[in-house]
Amino acid sequence: MRSALPQPPNPDDISYRADARKFARAQYEWMCRVKGYLEDTARRIDRPIAQQFVVGSFTTNTAISGTDTLGDVADCLASLITAMISKGLISQTVSRTNG
Repeated sequence: MRSALPQPPNPDDISYRADARKFARAQYEWMCRVKGYLEDTARRIDRPIAQQFVVGSFTTNTAISGTDTLGDVADCLASLITAMISKGLISQTVSRTNG
């Protein structure tokens, strides 16, 4: 997802040449818009996957190859899911509220 922020006010704009306060006000309004945009985008992006993932007992395994056994692959997948849960990317519960 690409984020495109609005352009800041141009200090060379003729309408700001004689009025420093007008330029400062335009900067403030631009900063408020950017702040709101960043907060809204972060809220959308940081929302965890709502599907419940539950990992039972496993042996931590963070490397697999094409010759590993099914058990090795299962341990690696469980290790990945556990890491994603601890990072907050996926949830252990069916419902999760955003604070």
